[in-house]
Amino acid sequence: MPQQLKNESLKIGDLIESYRSGKIVIPEFQRDYVWKPSKAALLLDSLYQGFPISSLLLWQSDEVVKQRPNVPSPTRTSQVNWLIDGQQRVRTLEKIFTGDEIEVVFNPDLNKFQLVNAATEKDRSWIRVADIWDQTRYRQLLRNSDGSSASERWEKKLEDVRNILNYEVPAVCMTGHSFDQAVDVFERINTQGSKLKNEDIQSAKVAARHTGFIAGEVVPFLKTLRDAGFSRINVMHLFRACAFVATPDGRNKTPLHELESKEITAAWKKTKASTEQAIGLIRGELGLLNMNILWSGSLLVPLIAICARQNPRDRDVKGMMGWLALAALCHRYSKASETALDQDLRACKEADPIGALLKNLKETRTSLKATSSDFSGALADRSGLLALYVACKHRGLLDFFSGAKILSHGNVDKHHILPRGQFAEQVRHRSDVLANIAFISGEANKSLGLTGPEIYLKTIAPKILRSQCIPIDESIWKVDAAQEFWDSRKDLLSVAFNEFLKTSLPNRRLGL
Repeated sequence: MPQQLKNESLKIGDLIESYRSGKIVIPEFQRDYVWKPSKAALLLDSLYQGFPISSLLLWQSDEVVKQRPNVPSPTRTSQVNWLIDGQQRVRTLEKIFTGDEIEVVFNPDLNKFQLVNAATEKDRSWIRVADIWDQTRYRQLLRNSDGSSASERWEKKLEDVRNILNYEVPAVCMTGHSFDQAVDVFERINTQGSKLKNEDIQSAKVAARHTGFIAGEVVPFLKTLRDAGFSRINVMHLFRACAFVATPDGRNKTPLHELESKEITAAWKKTKASTEQAIGLIRGELGLLNMNILWSGSLLVPLIAICARQNPRDRDVKGMMGWLALAALCHRYSKASETALDQDLRACKEADPIGALLKNLKETRTSLKATSSDFSGALADRSGLLALYVACKHRGLLDFFSGAKILSHGNVDKHHILPRGQFAEQVRHRSDVLANIAFISGEANKSLGLTGPEIYLKTIAPKILRSQCIPIDESIWKVDAAQEFWDSRKDLLSVAFNEFLKTSLPNRRLGL
């Protein structure tokens, strides 16, 4: 079949039906659905006002192609229309149509669309777009009309919303093009337009070479990780680890799409197992049950690499955790993360991977000894927050309320020791610093409320305060002595962190 580009237009109602019935399908090399629900109302408003929207790009082919998981399967016809560009808009419109995942409402009096909320549910002026678009439910709505001029204006507004289904979206259909060409077009559209992240482009390249791998292996495993609380491990982290596993000869950045299917299958199996082992170590050694505090998936990649290369009995588990804590303290992947990760993956191939990783850290910081200044950052300093957690964990990290050991699960809050609300409004931002943060259960946080530190800290056992590296000098337990309190606590945190390093990295030259 000769290569052609056919220009056509598709009514939105037909477009939704074609997607739901599998006549238009999302290929596996597409990214996930990522639009925020708030975009749905804006899209509808643009269509309602007759504004133009970008065209769709379809690829018509009889090639065997895997569809994206959790989307309608293609109908059994010789030719399938694969959606190359426009997925987010099409899926958003379908979700609005069903009203299940995205519920948009319309107010004819205000001529406005918005997401449903508690206020709109109580106000009958707001009508679900899904009800307006459904013929049966729309007829029921019209029964409320009393024939007045106001009702006629109301009906006219609703008809205008229904007419969105007749809005014609421009589309270009590629025919006679190969699968590789379709993927190439997808990449070019999204690199030139800067729409996608690197991980999306790399996924497309892998999908082009290894049909079914993204849909059948990568996406399900990412979902497993998300469900386990490790959502900050993304596709690129896994791809880097998998490429490391697949190229033991020292090649460090061989893209997965350049590997043979047998290579990638074997490497992926080992990568999955090593990832699960690394997560198990973090949970067991540091009590980090999710990634609320473990802020970056990049921190896990060297651990995954070590797990892949070494048998469990040969691993220096405490050393691995020591490096992880130091990498956080040194903000290892905060800047130029790709370059740093390249260096660290090369280090993981050495006979002493922990020593090589520590050597990399020393290139940016002569002494790896923690100082009080390491805990001087703002609350937004996520690397510092992990270092803060490690220091307190080393002291035992007991809950203010129950005295029980704290694990980093979903019910742990970051608590301002000197309550934020007790600072004058113009200097309140000063309280949002690492040295003012303790880890505490949600229940305890609610019970403490705005009670002053000079009052509530006296009710807490000294053992518990020491476990959170909180100074026991009562004279500085007040907002007026905030800086003195924070300086004292930073000293205690740095001491605790360094003691952790001594136990996890003995005989290492850290400058302690």
